[in-house]
Amino acid sequence: MSLFQDAVKVGGAALEMRVRRFASLIRATDPELAQAAASCVGAGATRSLLSTMRTPPVDGDTKLPLVRVEPADTPRQEPLLGTIERTEIQRVIRERQATDRLMEAGYTPVRSVLMSGPPGVGKTMTAGWLAKQLDLPLVTLDLASVMSSYLGKTGANVRAVLNHAQTHPCVLLLDEFDSIAKRRDDDSDVGELKRLVTVILQTIDDWSPLSLLVAATNHGELLDPAVWRRFDVTLNFSLPGHAQRAQLLRAHGVGEELADGIGAVTEGQTFSVIFRAVESARKQTILEDKPFDEALAAWALSVTAKPAQSASQYERQRRDLQVLVHHGRQMSAREIAEVMDISHTTVIRSLNRFHRSVNVGT
Repeated sequence: MSLFQDAVKVGGAALEMRVRRFASLIRATDPELAQAAASCVGAGATRSLLSTMRTPPVDGDTKLPLVRVEPADTPRQEPLLGTIERTEIQRVIRERQATDRLMEAGYTPVRSVLMSGPPGVGKTMTAGWLAKQLDLPLVTLDLASVMSSYLGKTGANVRAVLNHAQTHPCVLLLDEFDSIAKRRDDDSDVGELKRLVTVILQTIDDWSPLSLLVAATNHGELLDPAVWRRFDVTLNFSLPGHAQRAQLLRAHGVGEELADGIGAVTEGQTFSVIFRAVESARKQTILEDKPFDEALAAWALSVTAKPAQSASQYERQRRDLQVLVHHGRQMSAREIAEVMDISHTTVIRSLNRFHRSVNVGT
């Protein structure tokens, strides 16, 4: 009976899982029956069939799409992750790519990932990269369309998205997850949203292995405590370190030395902020005829000039960055001293401070 219930409820995904487990259990005692059962299912065939079964869900009243769909072949940039995050993401990819082998052995691949951390640290980029590596479309819940002022509609919309993703192979991204999975002891929320959290928890428990569920939040402390236990993988993203900031700058055409120098003085800046700074500096080269490296160094100085700094500290940072700009143009220490009207010894001190900061940062 449970086989038929699963077939009706999840479009065959749970049924496929049960058949594979059944085949695994009886392989030793009845290999012929096990082989026959296993031949009845196939992830590739199931995905091909289900991918054509349904179109993305829409709001019943406005007819607006509830999700944004990006094809699997959308160009993606690999995110810059810390060692722990990178290892976990690689594990997710390996398991998802080996779904058939794992299911034949009676195991379930990673089905859900929860990412938390401040804005601009690469959570959404990581979800897109997962979709690219798994050759699946990225389906993103559109909160603006899902949230409704009508009682019961928000829950219905979210359930429609979750049901769609379980019968349509994809990477489903629930961005701003705290908006729909808040703590149930929050007295400011209406009963409907509290009931929705319960539905979401049940859905995560029964999530189809056909698709990967990825939730992202900037405010992990707002999530219901039970949410954390439901996800197969939980990742806490932190602000990028010196090496990551420098790597991002180099990836966008900044010279090795200047990238390390700017990376050393931009502590606390996120990937998205640094990327926008690079784009802004390139625009300045077009609109103001300002050298790119000078424009980027000026930005770095602006974000490192804290009110608590003394005038001498600020001046030293400005001078050190300018020395790096010139040094990156293959100018000698004496040439830099002449152009900047400072002593040769001062230039050497600036370069030495730079090398020390890079060594500390790495």
